[in-house]
Amino acid sequence: MLGRIEDLAALVHPGSRLLRGLMLLQDCLAGRQPEVVRQVKSLPPGETRRITVNGDALYLLIQCYKTRRRDEGRFEAHARHADLQFIWSGHECIEVCDVRTLPWELTRDKTGNAYFPMTDQVHSRLRLQAGEVAVLLPQDAHAPCITLNGEGEIVVRKIVVKVMDAHVHDSSGNDHSTVAAPRSGMPV
Repeated sequence: MLGRIEDLAALVHPGSRLLRGLMLLQDCLAGRQPEVVRQVKSLPPGETRRITVNGDALYLLIQCYKTRRRDEGRFEAHARHADLQFIWSGHECIEVCDVRTLPWELTRDKTGNAYFPMTDQVHSRLRLQAGEVAVLLPQDAHAPCITLNGEGEIVVRKIVVKVMDAHVHDSSGNDHSTVAAPRSGMPV
């Protein structure tokens, strides 16, 4: 799914963890998460910070980077986490393919992630601009951070909300008003 937070929130189950992730993004935009906003605005290019909300079940990655050419990209796929990739500023392309249609079996690391190179085959492409969020489910292998049609590098500021088992009912309640202190230098 691709669109504005409020539009996507209207489409998902009211008790899902996915909705909790979308509401966390909405809180950032509304200024109810000032530490997250401060981080996303001040993070130097090339850095990523992790902010824990609920352990590995729900956390944020604050990122600032320069987009790269398609031939420098790589796909990633996550066994249990959905990615809510929100563009704070800048724009990029994310290429997406369904892992169930790959002609090989994915090899995953101990955390359930798989990484593999892009080929000459073109897959679905999403163009994200500031204010848009892409919801990428576990079956959606995705190659983010790609420049659009050969334009030069663009500095992108992004919040990625990682939601484990996004389809599951959120039994932790609706309190998403506070997040833990950030940890620097976490990998993407």
